[in-house]
Parts: sequence; structure tokens; C-alpha cells
Amino acid sequence: MRERYPGLRGMFREMFKDSPEDYKNPEDIDAEADAERDEQEDPDEVTDYIPANSTRAEEEMRDAEETLKDLRFGIIVISLICLIPGIFLKPHWRYLCGVAIGCALALFLVGRMYRSVSTAVMLAPDGAVRYSRKQAVTRYLLTCAVYAVTMFFGGVLMGAGTIAASFSIKPAAYLHSLFRRLRRRITIKEADDNGAGS
Repeated sequence: MRERYPGLRGMFREMFKDSPEDYKNPEDIDAEADAERDEQEDPDEVTDYIPANSTRAEEEMRDAEETLKDLRFGIIVISLICLIPGIFLKPHWRYLCGVAIGCALALFLVGRMYRSVSTAVMLAPDGAVRYSRKQAVTRYLLTCAVYAVTMFFGGVLMGAGTIAASFSIKPAAYLHSLFRRLRRRITIKEADDNGAGS
């Protein structure tokens, strides 16, 4: 019998390969039985599933929102670093425009990922898998389309800038703890400056 994981708690627990038994409670067991019965009646139907522990879900969503802010901040910083090679390339504007497009694409993609996860955790496991796959394919096709358009209209330099900046998602994710500390320092400093000014 397949294990079913309730909401955000279950998704994070499954990601880290821990046992779900610590999160079992009577409400979860009843919800799992209801979800399985509904799936047997109509396997193709995506069944809504609200996590039993809403307080825990809200905390995890707040943490996910902070992570999203860290990722966006990191993407912007890394994209600025990607601008440096443009100094030595000609024409400069093609590469710089490509970096700007790639940065915008990366910011859009992480936003879509966040919304996809937020929606997926509210669905039954099978429905969440189908939904996540559709969203992943959509993001992949969109990325390929942007690469093709920039390469066709802007040439190799614009395409290279777009690809370089869009790949900033990976290092931003790996270094998100560093970017979180840096972002918080900037936020605290701005708050102190505003307080001193008032």
C-alpha cells in the first residue's frame, strides 16, 4: 500500500527521506482513507486535501516565502556578476540585454515554482505528481522558447547572456543561506537608517 503524506509536512518529510510515522495522527489517517476512497472512485480526478495541522502549514509557507525572497535576491546578485564579461564583449548591448532577459526569466521561473509547490501540497499525492509534472514541462518549454527567441533575434551574444543569467537559479539555490544573511543585514540596516531619519 502506498504511503500518503499530509500536505506541506508530508512533502518536506518525504524530501528528507524520514519516516512519516512521527506525523501520523487520527485526523491524518481519516483524511488519507477519504482521499484513497475518492481516488478509487475516480482515479483521474485531482482531489483537494487540506493539511490537518494548519498552524504547521502556515509556518512552513512563511519559511517558503522567505526562501523565495532569498532566491530572488541571489538571482539578482549573480546576474549583476554576469554583467562583468559584457565589458569585454562587443557589441555590449546585446550581451547586457541578454543578461537582463535571463534575469527576468529566472525570477519568473522561481515564482512559478513557488506557486506550483504551494498548489501541489494542497492536492492528493497522485494529483500533486501530475500537476507538478505539467508545471515542470511548461517551465521547460517556456525556457527553451526564450532561448530560441533571443538567439534568433539577438544573436549568439544575447543568447549567451540570457542563458548565463537564467542559470543563476542553481547557484542562488546552493548559496541561499548566504544570500539570506546578506539580505537580512541589508534589511536591518535600512530599518535602522529609516528609524534614525525619523
